[in-house]
Amino acid sequence: MVFINTAPVHQWRAIKTTSHYRSDVDGLRALAVLPVVLFHAGFSTISGGYVGVDVFFVISGFLITGIIAREIGAGQFSILEFYRRRALRIFPALTVVTFSTLAAGLLLLSPRELIGVAKSAASMSVFGSNIYFWRSVSYFQTTAEIRPLLHTWSLAVEEQYYVLFPPVLWLLNRRAKGIAVTLWVIAGLSLAISALLVVWKPNAAFYLLPSRAWELMIGGLVAVGAFPKLSRLATPASFIGLALIVVPMLTYTALTPFPGLAAIPPVLGTALVIWTAKEGLVGRWLSWSPLVSVGRASYSIYLWHLPALVFAGYLVAGELSTATSLAICAASVGLGFASLYAVERPFRAAGPHRDRKALLAALGMVALGLASLSIVEAAGFPSRLGPETARIAAVADDEQRHPSRCMSLDERVVPPASACLLGTAGIAPTALLWGDSHAMVTATAMEVAAKRQGASFLFAADADCPIGIGFQVEADGYSYCETYNREMLRLALLSPNIRTVVLSSRWTKWNIGEPANPADNPTKPILLRYAGRSASTIAENKPMWEAGFVALLNELTAAGKRVVIVGPVPEPSFNVPHRLFVQKFGIAEPVTTLSKAVSYKERHRAVLAFFDSLQGRRNVSFLWPASLLCAADKCPIVEGGEPLFFDHNHLSVYGARKTAPLYDGLFQQ
Repeated sequence: MVFINTAPVHQWRAIKTTSHYRSDVDGLRALAVLPVVLFHAGFSTISGGYVGVDVFFVISGFLITGIIAREIGAGQFSILEFYRRRALRIFPALTVVTFSTLAAGLLLLSPRELIGVAKSAASMSVFGSNIYFWRSVSYFQTTAEIRPLLHTWSLAVEEQYYVLFPPVLWLLNRRAKGIAVTLWVIAGLSLAISALLVVWKPNAAFYLLPSRAWELMIGGLVAVGAFPKLSRLATPASFIGLALIVVPMLTYTALTPFPGLAAIPPVLGTALVIWTAKEGLVGRWLSWSPLVSVGRASYSIYLWHLPALVFAGYLVAGELSTATSLAICAASVGLGFASLYAVERPFRAAGPHRDRKALLAALGMVALGLASLSIVEAAGFPSRLGPETARIAAVADDEQRHPSRCMSLDERVVPPASACLLGTAGIAPTALLWGDSHAMVTATAMEVAAKRQGASFLFAADADCPIGIGFQVEADGYSYCETYNREMLRLALLSPNIRTVVLSSRWTKWNIGEPANPADNPTKPILLRYAGRSASTIAENKPMWEAGFVALLNELTAAGKRVVIVGPVPEPSFNVPHRLFVQKFGIAEPVTTLSKAVSYKERHRAVLAFFDSLQGRRNVSFLWPASLLCAADKCPIVEGGEPLFFDHNHLSVYGARKTAPLYDGLFQQ
């Protein structure tokens, strides 16, 4: 066994750390895990339940720093022993849950979905799932995405902390008084990073260790006695701490910028409770035996709950009922206790075979990584599926079969000056297609028509920019929109061969009156600034966008350009390939058509009314894809086994080509 030289020991012994078991901390674990479970189950009353993860971070920082500091103080700290204990604590239950998740995926998921789960499992096996989820966020991602291991991002953060933090304490082992200063410096820098990233790179702020380390450091500061003793103020301080945890759980939402400064209340609240509640009323509440029991099983409960909820939601292809959600939450607690007694405790129990158990736990993680990579290498084992099911599943990849290369998306920028030339090669373009990801779909249909007519057109899109001029988009990630619209207008006006400008967009995206699609991920409202005035509500946003759109029409038509506006398409409230795929299990209600009145007329009520007001304008005309996608009052989502959508709002390649005849007239002389 390798020990670190911890002399001079007497300095470390001066650090005040908690050396005995505290039942109230286990109760605090229960207070952390139950809101997380209920939040993921969709209960709106606990809309900020995700802050339970931050409570866990503070607890981990408190316990791990305390353990290491005590062992260094006693001259008994061993890095190898520390990592062995961490492996015995973390790996066994994590391996069992993840292998179970992969097995369920092999039975239930499409190849594309299974590959995504396997990639997340592989990244988790090397302590990097937080990085994987940060990097894998997709513009086309919807609430139907299957991510049963998403919650392991927090384990990855802690594992990275376990790897990096002990050497820091080792370097400080001769200067015990410097540890608190070091922890404060790390915490301050990390909090500053978090506050900045939550504005500029919110996904990075949420998932990565540099913006989360301060939460662990705060727990470490409690462990080394860096907070002053409060004596008679301990009881009110513990109540304040409890309130700082509970209130965010009840008031924060998925749209709250987080972590950043918003994480300060639950983090400081947790620190206050740990520091002051040991012998007070709050401590007695948290030491209530049922709460302590849940806290002891909290790790396994946390591991099991999300796969259970995700697969249940997957099979019903929609929201779970309240009764079903509660049943799954209860089942997750039951699985957590079973895992505690059958997996966690046998591996953690003292005995003569701890080295063998630690090796077995490590080999389990290696096997998990290899199994996950084999699934990825085998492309999700598509041979599991019948031909029709495989065709449905493959449509989810149509985002890459449309000309997405011509669209600014995430970190990729396609400026209008570099617009794609689509259609017949060697022919000068006569039309310009302008818009967002729905214009990408339109480009597929237009290209079919252009090739039939021996013509070509230019296309450059931005995935998230409303069409118009004179306004700015005041939302994170939209700074390029004003430049994009200005450069597209310049391209249209200065290209003498461009006679027709086609405008295509997901018009309901721009917050002009319609409610959000239930299948969309929650996002902040897209608000505009026009003529020196900023919109503060959706109601104020609508006239600003309309004014900017009309200003664009005026500019184009004044220059002699013909403007063609592509109307909206029917919009399902669910991911179509996913819904069609899971219907085979017989749990989700079969759906093959949409109501035109609901999915088209009502869904696009505001924009259809606005477009109606533009009818009759000189050199402005409309094309209506819905006229070819719907019949009478029904709009099919599948024809002859071919889905018409690749998600919940974008037409598939098959669906787009179905509308191609609409665009023949754009290229006829």
